[in-house]
Amino acid sequence: MVIEVDLAKEMLIEYLMEIKQIIGDGENSSLEIVDYELDKLLKNEFNLAVLGQFKRGKSTFINALLGEKLVPTAVVPLTSIVTIIKYGSKVKTTVYFLDDSEKEIAIDELEYYATERGNPGNEKKVKEIIIEHPSEFLKKGISLIDTPGIGSVYQHNTDVIYEFLPKLDAAIFLFTIDSPVAKNEYEFLKDVRDHAVKIFFVLNKIDYAEEKDVEEALNFAAEVLKEKLGDEKIKIFPISARMALEAKETGDEEKLKFSGMPELIRELEKFINEEKGSALLLSSCNTILRYLSKIKFDINLKMEAAKTPVEELGKNINVLKKKMEEIEKDKKDMLFIFEGESKELLARFNAEYEKFKNSQYPSLEKALEVYFTNSNALPLKELIEKSREYITEKTLEVIDSWKEGELKHLAGASGNITKRLAQKVEKIIVELQELTSSMFHIQYESFALIEGFKEAGYFYYNMEPEKTFLLPTPLSIAPFLPGFIARRIALNNLKEWLKQQFDRQCGRVRYDIAQRMEKTFKEYYNYLEEKITETAEGIMDSVEKALELKKSGEQNVKSLVEELEKVLKRVSEIENGIRKIKKQIEGAV
Repeated sequence: MVIEVDLAKEMLIEYLMEIKQIIGDGENSSLEIVDYELDKLLKNEFNLAVLGQFKRGKSTFINALLGEKLVPTAVVPLTSIVTIIKYGSKVKTTVYFLDDSEKEIAIDELEYYATERGNPGNEKKVKEIIIEHPSEFLKKGISLIDTPGIGSVYQHNTDVIYEFLPKLDAAIFLFTIDSPVAKNEYEFLKDVRDHAVKIFFVLNKIDYAEEKDVEEALNFAAEVLKEKLGDEKIKIFPISARMALEAKETGDEEKLKFSGMPELIRELEKFINEEKGSALLLSSCNTILRYLSKIKFDINLKMEAAKTPVEELGKNINVLKKKMEEIEKDKKDMLFIFEGESKELLARFNAEYEKFKNSQYPSLEKALEVYFTNSNALPLKELIEKSREYITEKTLEVIDSWKEGELKHLAGASGNITKRLAQKVEKIIVELQELTSSMFHIQYESFALIEGFKEAGYFYYNMEPEKTFLLPTPLSIAPFLPGFIARRIALNNLKEWLKQQFDRQCGRVRYDIAQRMEKTFKEYYNYLEEKITETAEGIMDSVEKALELKKSGEQNVKSLVEELEKVLKRVSEIENGIRKIKKQIEGAV
């Protein structure tokens, strides 16, 4: 099977190189697609990202895979920096900055660029960091991606992870024995699954628990993941990254085996050698076959337009121009309806937000009073600290519960709106293509090539408490007041802090969701509008050039038609060749 995949890949690369020559420099959009697919195959590498919440042991895990302490195991969250670790004959670390400059640094300087402590808020304007390392694991064509952990107090970490999601090929998702699956990881995992061909689930820190507790944690996590992700085939690898790293550093094979890391690596390598190669090839075949339909249409249009008599060609151009005017009117109507529906959805969301906020605060305040009264036997300082912890936990629980239901509704509603919009755009494009095919007697094969609306990443919000907010307390004056008065003041202060905390967190959720919705809707509309313009301009350009050619003489027309017929024949041969490759890979899988 591996040999078949390798041979198929070589053939597909040859076909893509030839397609690139056929397209030439004029078809930028098609050329970009071919270049992207070609680059993936030629590099023979894929992005394997290590994901998980802060404090899951991601850095230790990466170091264990590489066999040495390479990336810093920070006690504070990483900044919004993606670190890419790929194969090299020796360790080399290069920092790339937003101004396109770069700087080679020593590996022990990494924390000054990659951690919040060394580079707060990315004040050094780092774009990404690339580490080369002579690991046998990386030598197999793997780029290991160290991403900022979700679950930190820094929202820019979450933003960067989402920006990187479309580049994922596979992912390793870490959780730990002490906290198997957190609530705020479910939505994130759904988004990861939309991009990654494969997710490897890893339960880390098993050395901190008894064997029966590990088994219980594995079963619990598997059930939760099956329920939340709707996947019955969830496999979780129990490991101790710390133990694996120590074993590799000391050469202790028995300890390494006990760490669980060898089994995970075997599964990773099996996936890399078999499933991943097949999946990427199938993806490339499907993408290129769709674009070959467009290429064939463009060639046929140029050829048939060149054969059409000048008078008929002129009439056809007038018909197309009239159709273009209708399309411009359709675009305006479409934008008007789309803006109205998206604004209506945002208004509903804001109304639901206000309703939620106003209805939930009284119950939170009542819950605080009950907790405070029930814990009244604690010393004042401890009572305040415990109450703050309770406020944070309860606030996040209430907001998270509302947010989960609201996001589900928003995702469904926005998906319906954009689906209707995409269908209208596809109808416009197909009508234009059918009209053109009919006028020039071209066999029609639909190739609208419209991508679906990717709403998931824009509707995820990672909620974390504000840990830097300072609570005024009566502790400084407590020695001068009766106990019951000091506690009354403390409760009033806690209520005020609860109100501020609740307002602050609610505001963050509302702003983040509303902002991301607006951005996503705008970007998707612009994308669809570009698809219409690209199709219309491409057709008009081919027909108008054909008219110019007709005026230059019949010999020029004859030469062009003969040349296009040869190209069309070769494109059809390439198409058949790619279909055979696709069939071969599907049979091997």
